[in-house]
Amino acid sequence: MTLSSEQFAGRGLDAMLIVYSLLDDHPASDVCESFIRNHVNWFTTTLTLLEAQAILTKVYDVDVNLASQQLSQFSAGPIEIIEVDLPITLTSMQIADALKIDITDAILLQVTRTRGANVLATDDRKLIQACHQVDIAVENPIDVSLRRQMASWESENLPQKGLPRILRRIHQWLCQNHQQAAEDFWSQTGGGSHLP
Repeated sequence: MTLSSEQFAGRGLDAMLIVYSLLDDHPASDVCESFIRNHVNWFTTTLTLLEAQAILTKVYDVDVNLASQQLSQFSAGPIEIIEVDLPITLTSMQIADALKIDITDAILLQVTRTRGANVLATDDRKLIQACHQVDIAVENPIDVSLRRQMASWESENLPQKGLPRILRRIHQWLCQNHQQAAEDFWSQTGGGSHLP
């Protein structure tokens, strides 16, 4: 839902907290969903939503149609979705370079600053450091204990980052389009552990 200009959204929301809130069986799901529901005046950007969809589909293997539906429902809630224009984009590119953060994070940081907001919710360590550098307070519902649970769950349920995750995505695509090629690929890569 887009709020009227008379309403002020004072708290930025990063992609991973959105992602965790939408996953059914992830250890951080309930914590992040409650965290988002129990606070008001949220805003995020259109690019943050696109980033969340990419993470849901590429990392957590959520069906693309389901991910789109979930994010559409999320966007219809009490959150302001800010469209990213050229001036924000150009300034954010400089911020990304200067603070060594991803462009989507730099855009969210710049939008937070432009709005005069002083709080950004994230669990991204690089973005947390960048927020501290520009005097934006960070809220993070994920504590040390939950982070350990998340790491354990992800090591059991997700392929390792890097090459194994990429090989798994290729294998999934091949399974949907060329079953014999998928079997050959999986065999040649040692079950997704190395290049053929």
